[in-house]
Amino acid sequence: MMIYSFSKVSPVPVLFGDGASEQTGVKLKELGVTKVVLVTDQGVKSIAEKIVDNIKKEGIKVVLYDKVLSDPPDYIIEECAALAKEENVDGVVGVGGGSSLDAAKLVNALLGNPSPITRYFDKSIALKPGKVLVLLPTTSGTGSEVTGHGVVTESKTQFKGGVGGPPCNATLAIVDPLLTVGMPPAVTAGTGMDALAHAAEAVTSRFANPVSETVAEKVIALVKRYLPRAVKNGNDLEARNKMSLAAMMGGIAFSDALPHLPHAVSHALIAVAPVPHGVGCALALPEVIEIQAEYMPEQTKVIGAALGLQLDDVSGSQIGKKVADAIRELNKEVGITKTLKDFGVKQSDLEEIVPRVLKDDCAFHVPEEIPVNEEMVLKILNNLY
Repeated sequence: MMIYSFSKVSPVPVLFGDGASEQTGVKLKELGVTKVVLVTDQGVKSIAEKIVDNIKKEGIKVVLYDKVLSDPPDYIIEECAALAKEENVDGVVGVGGGSSLDAAKLVNALLGNPSPITRYFDKSIALKPGKVLVLLPTTSGTGSEVTGHGVVTESKTQFKGGVGGPPCNATLAIVDPLLTVGMPPAVTAGTGMDALAHAAEAVTSRFANPVSETVAEKVIALVKRYLPRAVKNGNDLEARNKMSLAAMMGGIAFSDALPHLPHAVSHALIAVAPVPHGVGCALALPEVIEIQAEYMPEQTKVIGAALGLQLDDVSGSQIGKKVADAIRELNKEVGITKTLKDFGVKQSDLEEIVPRVLKDDCAFHVPEEIPVNEEMVLKILNNLY
């Protein structure tokens, strides 16, 4: 019998629902904000412009920064933070997918703390609060709007590191499923499987607890049921609503119980090839599940049950295979079928990726009973190749 001991991380305040983004300006005004920097990317330009107009209607000034890149490099954060300081803003608004929301968090961190942002990879350096931070996701996967950290890529080394602390916690998250309606199928699939990975990893993390497990089970069930619908028909409003809910809840789950090896693999892959984060997680997750089931059969059964599998009379290795195959089938159903080779990864790159995986922050969240080493990681990568 497992005896739990844990510290609950309270999620940020959330305003959720179709049309919730129409209250952005009002909520900022209630928070006493007079001038914001709106951090976004070119991919959601039309959405960002509507949010800008909504904010301006309340008499709040807006400085627009729309140069965010995927897996945001450090120089983007530094440039946007310098602009925000020059404009003397008292609020930060992030609009977009995980990259834009992470960028907004990290810009906010630099509004209360000295540059460079990469110095805060060192977790011993405490971060002081920043300004008011409001986040609006336009994808349903990362859950970044309710987590207390952001990921940034060190441009010189291509190392993806996490920065966390008070300025990375949103003052308010506004989750409007209607903002996700324009997502193309491939983005819908990748971000949706990222939410599934958050949940599955929360169940099996070194820091798993009853709260994270309960929330994660619901997330897995929601993704299994509604992600194929959202991919097939982007205008399916019920599916969009449920996937936005799943993404947000996934963020709450992995804030409690941090993500581990599948995320470490995905973070490392981006250094050598343009593998979208959610796709990297989707590919790595079943490989890790097959391994972890030997050490964590009961937790793996929880994942399987949430996927709708009957595993009462199944043993360790069989549990892993059945759950992993169910995730692989879901990947295929939503169109995630590429191998690492298809993304341009070379066989010779695999050994270079291994140490990046092992050095990633998420690799340290693997449960102690699972012997993570170079041989294991290389086997996972070869299977994905």
